[in-house]
Order: sequence, then structure tokens, then C-alpha cells
Amino acid sequence: MDADESLDTFAGKISGMAARYAGLGSTLDDAAMVKKLLDVVPDRLYAAVAGIEQFCDVLTMLFEDALGRLKAFDERLRRRGQDGGDRGGNQLMLTMAQWRARERRRGGARDDDDGGRSEASGARGNRRGRCYHCNERGHFKRECLRREKAATPEQALVGEIGDDEPRLL
Repeated sequence: MDADESLDTFAGKISGMAARYAGLGSTLDDAAMVKKLLDVVPDRLYAAVAGIEQFCDVLTMLFEDALGRLKAFDERLRRRGQDGGDRGGNQLMLTMAQWRARERRRGGARDDDDGGRSEASGARGNRRGRCYHCNERGHFKRECLRREKAATPEQALVGEIGDDEPRLL
């Protein structure tokens, strides 16, 4: 079997060979066809062959079962190749610079437009959260220094709360 040849094409060849055997008056049983199939698969399917031989009884396995298992493994390999191929199998660990470059390419684990990391991304530090009053990181609304103190009822009626924003009275 060639490396670029599909499993269906090669299975058709083996089935044709079995038909010729039947035409000559002999039979090619499933065990012989499974052995032939497993012996000639390309190296990319070697892991599937090892699994089939280890966990299945090859002498009683039907040819269609072996072919189906190999096709499922081959399909998974093809899908993995379309999704991005190598998933880090060549390199176990990245340097910090490589990791940051990889995060920049992917969009990273950014919190929002300020460029700071979120707590969920593992960036622990003195940043505790975002203030809902001044929209700055590092404190909560109840601790905000810009937060205005409660106005007295007279100030609220007159509109002297302390900032220049228009208020409804």
C-alpha cells in the first residue's frame, strides 16, 4: 500500500483478490485478508495496527471490522491535521518569550481593552478587581477614593453634590 493511497482503494484491491481466489475455486478467508491489510498499512497508521493486534482477536476478526477501525483512526488523523496539525508533540515546553508570542497570535487571555490579564488567566498580583465607579483596576467601588460621599438632603435638592455633571432633581 502506498502512503498516499486511500484505505478504500487498497481494500478494493484485497476484495478483488478474494474474488479472483473464489473464481479459481479457492477461498480467501477473513483472517488472511485482515493479516494482509494490517501488514501493508503505511507508517502513519502503525499505532492503530498495534492497538488492533493488541486488543482484538485478529484470527476471528472480520475484514470489514479491521477496515472500519483503520478508517476511523485515519479520519481522526486527517481531522487533526486540518485543525492545526502538530499539537506540540515536537516540543514539550516553551520559553516565556515563545509562550507570549503564541498568546499574542491567538489573541491571548485578555480581560478587556486595557490589556491587563484577568484573574482567571493565572496572573495573580496586587490587582484585585475593577472599580465600577472609576473603571480602574486595583480596587473595588466601595474602596474608590473618587467616589463621592453621600450628599446631605439639602445639597441633593440644590444640586451641589460636587461634580459638574447634570443631575435630575
